[in-house]
Amino acid sequence: MNRFSLHPSGCSRLGSLRVAASCFVIALGLCAYAVGYLDPAFHQRIPPEAPILLALANALPAAIVALLFFGLSRRPLLSAWLAALLLVVLYQINELKLYALDTPLMPADFLLLAHLGDGGELLSHYLPRSPRTWVVAAGIVVATLALWRLERPAAVVRAGARALIVAMAVALGTSLVFDASPWKLVYASGATGFQTWAPNVSARKLGLVANLMRFGWSTVTPLSEPDPAAADALLRRHRDALVPAAGGGELPDIVILQSESFFDPARLRGIERRDVLPEYRRLAQSARHGELWVPTYGGGTIRTEYEVLTGIAMRYFPTVRDPYVQLTAKPGESLVTALAAHGYRAIAIHPHSRAFWNRATAFANLGFDAFDALEEFGNAPRQGYYISDDALVDHILERLDESSTAPAFLFAISMENHGPYANFPNVDEARRDARKVPATLSADAAKNLRGYLYHLRNADRALGRLADALMARPRRTLLLFYGDHLPSLPSVYSEAGFDDRKEPNEQPVPWLLLDSARPDAVARIDTASFYLPGLLLDVAGIGDQPYFRLLEAVRRADAPADGWQPAEDEGLAATMRLRQEGAFADAVSDLPSPSPNPARDSALARRDADKRL
Repeated sequence: MNRFSLHPSGCSRLGSLRVAASCFVIALGLCAYAVGYLDPAFHQRIPPEAPILLALANALPAAIVALLFFGLSRRPLLSAWLAALLLVVLYQINELKLYALDTPLMPADFLLLAHLGDGGELLSHYLPRSPRTWVVAAGIVVATLALWRLERPAAVVRAGARALIVAMAVALGTSLVFDASPWKLVYASGATGFQTWAPNVSARKLGLVANLMRFGWSTVTPLSEPDPAAADALLRRHRDALVPAAGGGELPDIVILQSESFFDPARLRGIERRDVLPEYRRLAQSARHGELWVPTYGGGTIRTEYEVLTGIAMRYFPTVRDPYVQLTAKPGESLVTALAAHGYRAIAIHPHSRAFWNRATAFANLGFDAFDALEEFGNAPRQGYYISDDALVDHILERLDESSTAPAFLFAISMENHGPYANFPNVDEARRDARKVPATLSADAAKNLRGYLYHLRNADRALGRLADALMARPRRTLLLFYGDHLPSLPSVYSEAGFDDRKEPNEQPVPWLLLDSARPDAVARIDTASFYLPGLLLDVAGIGDQPYFRLLEAVRRADAPADGWQPAEDEGLAATMRLRQEGAFADAVSDLPSPSPNPARDSALARRDADKRL
């Protein structure tokens, strides 16, 4: 078999750097073509400004990778081909994420790969399985092997030159990752299109790769320093709330159930309230309940989870995408530690891999005594791909009833209702297909919505069963229930729309707080997830935690809604940054003692006594 090479005649007279430059130019052109064909930024009705420059800017990192491959293999065509393939794979993964979550690839997604823990099982459910996909993949492998066999390594590139080329590629790549000055100039033209709070918009303006880099640069930025003056002003305004309140009576057991993708489909056009969430609506008639504003949409469960467990709002950490990776690297104060101070045994329960989202490390640093993960569920039944919500409720009740004199705090995270919502196993097909969906939906959207509604009905039924069991217990028990975010159903949202005509990421999720000792404690409270721990401790009668008392005082004066700005935004931002740094207690201790106020102290005592009744 004859083999070809770029260098036998003319190319042999080129120096090593000229061959490397040729490889770089070939790769840049090939990758720029792929960008223009695959990048959503080029699929808009209004084409981007300077499309050639935009394509080249998004292709440039891949061309640097080609330079690295060339230094290692001495094959310019193969190196350009491999770099282009990597870029194509990146765009295919981005397309899958856009379909599933309506969000482009982000730097945090690459951090997630280091914490999969389940061998990629969850992500594998989203991969295409059509024969065409396998045929294309096989063709690419054959073409790559053929190119490896046919292209002769460039003999002119000696060992010293190879080392220099590799070093050059590594230096360029490193400077790109860490935002060295030359790259700021290259990508400065897209600066006005970059929005940390709107990755979809940024990706459509800048292109996928450029958007990834800019988000990467923003996330390596150190966390903002707290503003001591703003924190001090907030603490002084709420100094009375920081005074510990006397407790009394038996401490209740506390169960928090974070329900995967639990949301009210009646917010969609074409779905009636009477057809969905019967158990939630029944329980809401005996509980504090309302709409909950969470810091994520379609995914990113741990963002809501972190807010509930810490009382720290993600809105004040805009460069943090994954708090269990970036904010829980060491032990810190939390709802768990607040309850531990009162003798609670704290158990986290999640029927999935303990390593996923870095939960095992994060839960230990948040103060949990134990973490029951997938291995604790044995052969528990599955609905769809995951352990059923009914099996999770069984586990919660078993753990709760273990003999112990200490009060229990159980934090459970469901898994059944995680997508994808089509073609999943372990399903009652007749019941799934009987779910009512809007007549306006396409076949694909209707199929996904029916799959979601099937799991949602299971989640709602499991909630009712758990609540009834807790209400029947002799010991007072609090149940805090909420959805972590909307499900990822972009085609459903675009085709059906919402009754309020707002966007999917502007929709709230349901929540409720049920007290077995006060089934008449009914109140409609629309709030935000970071306010929930303060409210929970207030209802439990645990009043010696200054941070959570402050949070509850601020919540009472706030009115969360879509796009709202907290009433004491600057003070909350500064105080929560102090809390995250572990400096909140020092800030409180620096406050002057409140002046005697018998009327105030008497009112606070009466309020706390009323809550214990």
